[in-house]
Amino acid sequence: MITCKSPVAVMRAAHALGAALFDERAHKFARKDFTLPQLFACLVLREHQKKSYRGAEALLADCSDLRAAAGLAKAPDHNTLWRAFEHLVKRSAVGRALDLMVAQAAARGLDVAGGEVKPTALDGTHFESRHVSRHFERRRKQSARAARAGRGKRQKKRGRDRRPAAAAGTGGGPGR
Repeated sequence: MITCKSPVAVMRAAHALGAALFDERAHKFARKDFTLPQLFACLVLREHQKKSYRGAEALLADCSDLRAAAGLAKAPDHNTLWRAFEHLVKRSAVGRALDLMVAQAAARGLDVAGGEVKPTALDGTHFESRHVSRHFERRRKQSARAARAGRGKRQKKRGRDRRPAAAAGTGGGPGR
């Protein structure tokens, strides 16, 4: 598997991929601060570095070499990054990105038929697995406890006599 630890190299590669995927601007009246490929590169860097939107903003503000790798004059605001994510990360764009990445790998001589390159998978829910609410964790623990308690009850029930009350001789049925 080919991976990269350098944030600058990741930023350059993501900007090149974004340039192949997206137009420069979302529409002709859009602000001219950032292009879509630049914002895409910032979002890829954010995931690569496992940062929040504010963390990515701070990282880009502090590192001029990262901004230079994508041609950014200034760091985008965290709100701009969030809006770019909502606009750019859609099923059709992700599918095109994966197809383009496979084509680029094939152009570099990698065996994409199944030998060297492993299949790529993405979570389509767009939820971040590392951000879990305390409420969710508490409910998950409660559900696990309830499931364990439920299994114990079912095992006890299996050992009991399951004959109807009249047949067991404990009750007087109707008409008695």
